[in-house]
Amino acid sequence: MYLQDIMTNYLNESTQTFNIDQRLSPIKPKKSSWEHEEKRMFKSYTFNENRFLEAFVVQILKYLRESDALIEFRIKADRVGVIIYALSPNISEIELEASKDIDKIKKDVMYYYAK
Repeated sequence: MYLQDIMTNYLNESTQTFNIDQRLSPIKPKKSSWEHEEKRMFKSYTFNENRFLEAFVVQILKYLRESDALIEFRIKADRVGVIIYALSPNISEIELEASKDIDKIKKDVMYYYAK
């Protein structure tokens, strides 16, 4: 009888239901402003003034020296299009970091060259 009392607690533990806190929700990833395809990412930046556009292009050229990512950019009127190509079969961490760095460069240019 004593063993049966001990084992009933053990066997009844597995039938307990656990209440999950409703305030907790699954992690939602941030949306990227970059458009993704299988082997490339691209984004277009628009500038109101030529000095911002020129400073952005200069900073991108400097970044190309340091980066391992394959980056292409195109300039037309007041827009700069940036394309990052994947060197591996899919987009890797190198390309994702390059996209974040280019977004930071845009923010820095807009901040440092503001009136």
